[in-house]
Amino acid sequence: MMSTVEEILKAARSLGPQEQAELRRRLEALTDPEENGGSPGESITSPDPKELHKRIHLALYEAGLVKEINPPARARRERRPPIKIKGKPLSETIIEDRR
Repeated sequence: MMSTVEEILKAARSLGPQEQAELRRRLEALTDPEENGGSPGESITSPDPKELHKRIHLALYEAGLVKEINPPARARRERRPPIKIKGKPLSETIIEDRR
């Protein structure tokens, strides 16, 4: 997630002043309870990471900073430990069978 935030910051720094102002306005709209239908004294709870990812990318898409919204990267699956076998390594057996 951190690399995505860094990428967004890098992209934001490369924008012109007007585009940065538009991005700032849209990001503030994401967190401002008055603009989002809440009351001024209402506290903001932090959304879950998937929801935050969607909202940030939607704001970037609407601002014209990205052409498409990519889904968040899936978590890597844990690698299973190798199975122990007797005799020659399996790779050698496969190579011999192919000859």
